Amino acid sequence: MPGILDLTRSDPGGILPDWLPRGPRTPAHDLVAFGWRGLQALAPNITNPATYAPLPPPSLTPTPEGKLPAADRDPRVEGVLQDLFNIGLTFVPMPGAGPATGAARWLSKSMPRAAPTAELLASKSAMLYDPPAKSPRPFSADYPQGATADAAGRLLADIEGRPLVAESVAGRSLVGANEKAISPTELDAIATKLSGNAPQGVAAREIGGDAGRLTWLRHRPDALRDYQILIGAGLTPQQFARVLAHETGHLIDEMAGHIPTAGLNTELRQVYNTLNTGHERTRHLTGPRHLGYTGDSVPRELMVEAIRAYMADPNYLKTIAPKTAAAIREAVNSHPALGKIIQFNAMAGPVAIIGGADPDTASIPDRLASEASP
Repeated sequence: MPGILDLTRSDPGGILPDWLPRGPRTPAHDLVAFGWRGLQALAPNITNPATYAPLPPPSLTPTPEGKLPAADRDPRVEGVLQDLFNIGLTFVPMPGAGPATGAARWLSKSMPRAAPTAELLASKSAMLYDPPAKSPRPFSADYPQGATADAAGRLLADIEGRPLVAESVAGRSLVGANEKAISPTELDAIATKLSGNAPQGVAAREIGGDAGRLTWLRHRPDALRDYQILIGAGLTPQQFARVLAHETGHLIDEMAGHIPTAGLNTELRQVYNTLNTGHERTRHLTGPRHLGYTGDSVPRELMVEAIRAYMADPNYLKTIAPKTAAAIREAVNSHPALGKIIQFNAMAGPVAIIGGADPDTASIPDRLASEASP
């Protein structure tokens, strides 16, 4: 007989864990949903199913020192340890504070989130992955009618014919050349120019235990907002680069007025799963809700990870999610502010991925980490 403890009822909000049965809503549903949402906010890595999935094959990209990464290193362990540290900060009373302080902090994390704003666009977890390499497309596949270029061979238009004028182009920018992703140094410069402020490293506790956060400061005279990207200290160089790319993706999406996601859900969910688990699959996908995002923040997280994928490996996104790649180009390449600093195009082949073997990868985390030091 159904009653208050009947958990076989529906989950209209889509926020309960997959291992709970579904059915019509009851007070018990609300109680469990409230507790699960709080646990996801407090420990996104521990509650993420990808934490318990098999490890992907080890990376074959050498480090700047010419060494291969350790095959037995599991980056997910760092995420779990970070969660445990956050739990300790939340429930262990600080000097001069009583147990009520920890309880209040936990309740604030557990409350439902409102629609996303630039004041609270966060990367909850540093457990992010680079896109897997895909077979490169020939130049003629992107420009079947040929391309217009200047004397130096620089392409003058993207594959839809929009002018390419930005300082940085993710993808194809030279006729017939193998093109590169956005490097960590470029990413740092892009984030600084778009936001009006250099990304800043802070102690993780200052951003609620998140790996990174995009905050809104004030309105600028040119009607663009002033933003600040904050990155939690203590991350590895690869984690730093990926979290910075994620928050820069939020910045691009915000300035573009939120890139539409209609008709792109299948592509976006597959990309999100791959970049947050390291595994490509078409069923049982890990999504933003598994990391504690709800409501209007879900489509924004999906699009932001697609933007990160485009900056890291344009060939991957165009191969796996061509409609999404086209939507990003349409929103960004002709934007009066964004289009002067970064644009997106197609790419000929695999390149060094953000956080990979680029020799300046470590320079950004070192700079940000020093800012977070007391």
